[in-house]
Amino acid sequence: MKYLYVIHIPVYLVNGDYLMERAAVLDLTAHIRLLPAGVKLILAAPVLYGGHQGSLSGPLDSLDGMVKMVELRYVNSLLQGVKSYGHNLKQLTAAIKEADFVHTGCGGFPYFFSPCYQAHRLAKKFHKTNLYVMDCDLVGKLEMDQVSRTTNPVKKFLWYLFAKLSWKMYTTALRTASVTFLLGQGVVSRYGKYACNPMEIYQPIVGEESMIGPEEFGEKLAKVGAVQPISICFAGRLAPEKGLDVLLRGMAEIASRISIVLNVYGDGPQRYDSEQLASELGIGDMVHFHGNLDWGESLFTQLRKNHIQIIPHLTLEMTRNAFDGMASGCALVVSDTPALQKLIVDSQAGVVFHTGDHVDLADKLVSMLVDSLELTRCMENGVSFVRENHRDTHVRRRLEFLTRCFPGVFPSVEGE
Repeated sequence: MKYLYVIHIPVYLVNGDYLMERAAVLDLTAHIRLLPAGVKLILAAPVLYGGHQGSLSGPLDSLDGMVKMVELRYVNSLLQGVKSYGHNLKQLTAAIKEADFVHTGCGGFPYFFSPCYQAHRLAKKFHKTNLYVMDCDLVGKLEMDQVSRTTNPVKKFLWYLFAKLSWKMYTTALRTASVTFLLGQGVVSRYGKYACNPMEIYQPIVGEESMIGPEEFGEKLAKVGAVQPISICFAGRLAPEKGLDVLLRGMAEIASRISIVLNVYGDGPQRYDSEQLASELGIGDMVHFHGNLDWGESLFTQLRKNHIQIIPHLTLEMTRNAFDGMASGCALVVSDTPALQKLIVDSQAGVVFHTGDHVDLADKLVSMLVDSLELTRCMENGVSFVRENHRDTHVRRRLEFLTRCFPGVFPSVEGE
């Protein structure tokens, strides 16, 4: 059986070696390791030659001949989409004709030129069994990042039309796929009714190898209630939908009542505004902006220095950072969006506050900080949850679901 895995994330060809961002490589290698015997994985991905363009979210690792590559052209604009359309269509057509199963999803911008969208359409054209992964609320992001924030009325209307077009493409793809994976309860709540054979998933990248060790975790637990100031953190892209401004306003509410510092890991378009807001609120000396950290040991080393991770997201997305925080021994304080609220119910690793309500965030944060037993319990529950819900366990569960859906097409997963 040939399993075609189509992504929009670029692969870099440097001195004859295919390189890929580490987080993507980990997910790919988990599939290679856990796919049933006799299944050959083919990767169709955009290839950039001689290095990378723009910033990366993590270091590059070698694919080292792990998979057969189908080289596509990178698309990140309308012009690139037009120039690359014919080449990508030809490459994907040949790959999909050869494949028995096609794995694609909602990635890529603009989506109507994305290889993921092209692959889905071709899979239906050639009557191939296909999986469609909806791993975030991209329409919600467009509505918040562009439609609601654009002041020019013409541009605002164009972004509104683009969001509507995107909604149409995503929901049509979900309806016409053979099977669908929806990341988190937030995506399920908005897109689930359009999805064919849906499975709600988590999609952690963190594995057992990155979890905090027992001795280090024991030392961290011993410091609860005994160390001042208490360190809390935010990790992620500094963009409007992430809600960092809500967290900063919440910090200002309690700055005079409790000794606390906030570590911000990440960068993005809102960094300058966030630094200015912290200064205006009088908490500039309590907030430390560390910039981007490579996903992996450099990030986990920093996360382990904190006792609580705050996730104040304003949209429906299910962030993978929550698993990174729990794996590092952090309790969670999260907004009550459907996905994050369900994660807290499942993990018992923290508390929720009303989305966008900085006063409620401050109250929930204080209640956890002053209750050492509750904070310890949430930290322990988070580590236990990730031990049972890390990268490999979830890839295996997804593959087992495919086996149940398509017993005649998809071989049984070993050990099922």
